[in-house]
Amino acid sequence: MMVDMLPGRIQAGVDALPNQLPHVKSGAVRALAIMSTARTPALPEVPTLAEVIPSFDVSGWTGVAAPHGTPEPIVERLNREINAGLDDAGVRKRFDEVGAVPFKLTTAAARDRIAKDIEKWATVVKGAGIEPQ
Repeated sequence: MMVDMLPGRIQAGVDALPNQLPHVKSGAVRALAIMSTARTPALPEVPTLAEVIPSFDVSGWTGVAAPHGTPEPIVERLNREINAGLDDAGVRKRFDEVGAVPFKLTTAAARDRIAKDIEKWATVVKGAGIEPQ
C-alpha cells in the first residue's frame, strides 16, 4: 500500500499503526483515524472511528501461539514468561516508539478473544455475502 500511497497513486488506506507511524511522523501521510476504540498514546491527537461510529472496533493484535497438543504446563509457562517480558522497561519503551500497545492475557483469555474474533468476523463475512472462491 505504501508503495502507492507515498507517491500519491492512491489516496487512502488502512494499515497497522507500527507500519505507518514513521510516515505519519515525517509528514509523508496524514493519519485520519484510529480503528480501535481508544486513542493511541503515539498519536493522541488522532481521533478514533468509534468517536464517530459508536462501538466501531477493528483493532488488530498479535499473539504468540504453540502447536496444537503442546502440553498445558509448557503453554502456561510460555504465557507467564512472555507476559513478564512485557513488563520490561526496554520492551515497553520499544512498543511505545512504534505505536504498539502491549497487553497481557491469560491463556484462557487469549482463547476467548480468538473465539470472539472468529465469531465477529464470521458475522461480517456472512452479512457482506462473501463466498469462498
